[in-house]
Amino acid sequence: MGEVKKGIRKLAKESGGRGKAASASQSWFDDSKKSVRENAVQKTARRFRPGQVYVFRYDDPKYAVAWDRNPCVLALDPSGGNDCGINLNLLPPNIKEELLDVVYERFRGYLKGQEGKPAKNQAPLSLSYDGAKGFLGKFGFDFAIRQYIPSRKSQQAVVGYEHWPRVALCDFLQLEGMGVGAIRAMFKNHLNK
Repeated sequence: MGEVKKGIRKLAKESGGRGKAASASQSWFDDSKKSVRENAVQKTARRFRPGQVYVFRYDDPKYAVAWDRNPCVLALDPSGGNDCGINLNLLPPNIKEELLDVVYERFRGYLKGQEGKPAKNQAPLSLSYDGAKGFLGKFGFDFAIRQYIPSRKSQQAVVGYEHWPRVALCDFLQLEGMGVGAIRAMFKNHLNK
């Protein structure tokens, strides 16, 4: 068990259960995003930096049957003119936690050196599309890799690496068009053709 999972377990124990920890984490995120003195969650308008977690509003993407209005994304290396990343909202909690834990452990020494820095000043990592697709594909969740048109993003905030356990507990999902189950079924049916 790595840092992220240990952090989640600690938050649940301190809060008196996982549900209470999730509620406290959501409040922490909202309060931190509003505070000008807070460095853990910071507003930013810049393009994704790989390895960082972003939460933002997303407006009516082109050609989408369904989309998440409030994605929580682990950014991947750039892809053309769009931002690319894994929408953590589309993953079940255990897969989301496993992914964040694996990434954190892989870069552990480097990330420890970033602690205490303001979230938007923490250095990026290199996370490739192929690596993300391979990891998520093992679980059947590679459909969570998405591209985002930068001009359609707003109210974007970045979360510091050391706060991944808290953000993993948050539920930001606001789907338009269909539910997560329907999206998973549609993707599974597409793969089976």
